[in-house]
Amino acid sequence: MMHKEVDRSHQNVTHNSPVVLHEPALRRVAAYCRVSTDMEMQEGSFEMQTSYFRDMINAHPDMTLVEVYGDKGKTGRSIAARPAFRRMLTDCEAGRIDMIMTKSISRFARNLSECIDVLRRLKGLGIPVLFEKENINSMTEQGELMLSIFAAIAQEESNSISLNMLWANDRRSSEGKPHFKPSYGYTKARGDWKWHINEAQARRVRLAFEMAAEGRCYCDIRDALNAMERKESTEEKWTYDRLRYLLSNENYTGDYLTNRHISVKNGRSVRENRGERAQYFIEGHHEPLVSRALFDEVKKKLRTGALNSRGRKSVGKCKRRAGGYAWNQSAGQAL
Repeated sequence: MMHKEVDRSHQNVTHNSPVVLHEPALRRVAAYCRVSTDMEMQEGSFEMQTSYFRDMINAHPDMTLVEVYGDKGKTGRSIAARPAFRRMLTDCEAGRIDMIMTKSISRFARNLSECIDVLRRLKGLGIPVLFEKENINSMTEQGELMLSIFAAIAQEESNSISLNMLWANDRRSSEGKPHFKPSYGYTKARGDWKWHINEAQARRVRLAFEMAAEGRCYCDIRDALNAMERKESTEEKWTYDRLRYLLSNENYTGDYLTNRHISVKNGRSVRENRGERAQYFIEGHHEPLVSRALFDEVKKKLRTGALNSRGRKSVGKCKRRAGGYAWNQSAGQAL
């Protein structure tokens, strides 16, 4: 039997290697939410925003939720005033986030220069920001142009809101109903301009003024107040600066002077009002915690520095250091 050899040199032989399928990596997505007013918080805007983004991101098979970062009751004019926003940027720089989603430019930032600066920093990290309301992706050239326009509009809206709030506050003040946070020792209900005494805090205010009128030094008064806090298991701490501010606060006589201090540099710092804003003196605005005579007596001692030492019979003097005054009563030495 004849065997014929087959020439296979012209045939292409293919050896198939096993194919390894890699699942696409999930995009690590964060969301940012912010509300700044009591009205927004009352209407549940913050909770609605956080719930919306959490559900939307979790519903995407190619996304994984890093966190919904939220600043509640914070202004959008300054990054410094928004701890959650700063933490989100830190996580971006640490490589924990691939993309950010937010409701609108005004929720993200109302300061034009800060907004553009942050977006460019994120763009340099390869992290896009998606603005749902404006339908903008910050990574595109068109997106950056549109963002500049919308950010300018958001800042102008913020300025307009601030002016309207100042006007409204001045009008309430002129009517004898200032709408400001009450001093320590008082409280007020939301939406109510009347101050009501907080008895626990009021005891501390009265004690501080009584001891000051007796000529007791700052460290004695501070130690007495901190002893009250320890006895009642609070986390309050009294320092020299806080005590001196309390003793110089005329609100404790029941009278109220509006706009003692004003915000400057877009709310980043506060200084004494030098006539830039109208002031209204409201006599008998609330129930006093100390008499006018007691307040004036303490005011005189503050002015003369009488509270800086224990007096002639003292064995030493209070000595100021960072964080307040200290006194070693047993040894009669300043610490």
